[in-house]
Amino acid sequence: QTNDLSSVHLGVKFSCRFNLREIQERWYALLYDPVISKLACQAMRQLHPEAIAAIQSKVLFSKAEERLLSQVGSSTQPTLDTFQELLHKHPEVFYPSRTAKALQLHWQLMKQYYLLADQT
Repeated sequence: QTNDLSSVHLGVKFSCRFNLREIQERWYALLYDPVISKLACQAMRQLHPEAIAAIQSKVLFSKAEERLLSQVGSSTQPTLDTFQELLHKHPEVFYPSRTAKALQLHWQLMKQYYLLADQT
């Protein structure tokens, strides 16, 4: 979803506090250390589907996703159908596990922090 480890450091809640350098080192180990990579793959294969769904529901929104969400006007009262239509029109942009409800909640946060296109 993102290749920016700085964003991951700022936006993801880990089991304990890691600094950016530690995250970079762990990521490098996952990619290039054959032992660690193999263990991580085995652990991921053993995850329960509900655990996978919980993890996927917390995936950071990409800039492209937020750009589309920001186009929904702040003065409108969008329904779940509005966000379902966005998902339907732009399946290549939205992360596959996104739901209309998740988009609506994120849009409300964006509106609260004046991040919509029609807000100053």
